[in-house]
Amino acid sequence: MPIWSSNWSQFATLSDLPFAVAGLLGCLLIILWWRQQSPRWLRVTLGALLAAVLLAIFSYYLFVVPPWYANCPEGCDGWRGFPLRMALYQVEGESIIAPGDFALNVLILWLIVLGASFIWRLLATLFRFDELNRRWRLLFLLFFVVLPWALLPRIINPPQPQVTGEELRLANNARRAAEFTYGVTGMWVHRLALEDVQRSVAVDTVDPATTGRILHQVCLRGYTWFYLPWQRYRVGLDANGANALALTPVPLEGSCWE
Repeated sequence: MPIWSSNWSQFATLSDLPFAVAGLLGCLLIILWWRQQSPRWLRVTLGALLAAVLLAIFSYYLFVVPPWYANCPEGCDGWRGFPLRMALYQVEGESIIAPGDFALNVLILWLIVLGASFIWRLLATLFRFDELNRRWRLLFLLFFVVLPWALLPRIINPPQPQVTGEELRLANNARRAAEFTYGVTGMWVHRLALEDVQRSVAVDTVDPATTGRILHQVCLRGYTWFYLPWQRYRVGLDANGANALALTPVPLEGSCWE
């Protein structure tokens, strides 16, 4: 369970205030548009707000960047939440959430949901949704409502640590190996996000046909439909960090290196 911080914000600053005002104005404009279009505008507004709150809560549990040590030998704190950082994930294992960060995340998600409802309304008018039979209505909902949300992992990167230098090269090589050599991504796992990198750690390979020893390891988090985290993958690289020697599925909970 998260610990609520006594500070108003841990990530958001005063420089984000214009961003928040612009988001609020965008929400108000879409609400005014809905008020002119339908007598159910208040229901749409409150429904979108409730959806935004639920999505913010879900994002706390779904989008997790644990503390990492790549480019940070002493350990760097991670975070939770998406599309904005909402809770500080400390090296000690505690998650601390601030009300301001949560509120800003809800505001952005509210704008996204209202914007989606605006697009759906325009498409429904274009395709004369009210005149369609049940089968065509289901197809409309599938292609324009469900699939765009389900396929978002193929379009937008999930949160991950920002590494540089040798760690970035190792992470890129491991991701390419997972995608193309081992075929991890496809119809089920849509996106791999970096979680951490371990350098110069000698590990015996599990494949008898592979010569040498794994000297670098990269942990990747796989996301499936609707940005649901599916599984982690530990990729072992050779001494040069160019060739993958092994890939091991790892549960989402616990350490990736055990």
